[in-house]
Amino acid sequence: MQKVREKEYTLPIKGLSAGKHRFDFAIDGSMFADSENSRITDACLTAVADVEKSATWIKIACNIKGTVSAECDRCLEEVKLPIDTDAKLLVKFVRTEEETDDDEVLILEPNESELDLKQFFYDYVCLSLPIKIVHDENDCNPEVLEKLNLTAKKAKTKKIENEKENPFSKLKDLLN
Repeated sequence: MQKVREKEYTLPIKGLSAGKHRFDFAIDGSMFADSENSRITDACLTAVADVEKSATWIKIACNIKGTVSAECDRCLEEVKLPIDTDAKLLVKFVRTEEETDDDEVLILEPNESELDLKQFFYDYVCLSLPIKIVHDENDCNPEVLEKLNLTAKKAKTKKIENEKENPFSKLKDLLN
């Protein structure tokens, strides 16, 4: 029975001659749709990987460029974000007893024939996203912003009413 592997983001290791090589990968929204926690809804990215291979290691320097779509944290509408990030990975084929995998060094068995870069690409695209994903101030959905402002005004009014009812609310001003 033949093992089914995703070939879209794989780098052929066997048969790759020593020296420098360049690989181009197209990344679309399907990569992010598979992940249940991804904030990215769609993508149009190009990853250019410069690969340098020797007998015991492979150095990968990659540039990922394009746009991704995500949900705005303020109005929940789609927002397009530019992505331009550089990523590096070192792959070693020989494992010593004290060596373990980490974020920048990946250890593979010497008999591996392919390297799947899907998780590598996914991680670096997600890390390049801003912490707060929002439209520019004037591009958010105005209906949602109006509802948010009304909710904020109601909360502020309720807080003021609670302070008026509380006879000890004036003591809080003494601490300032």
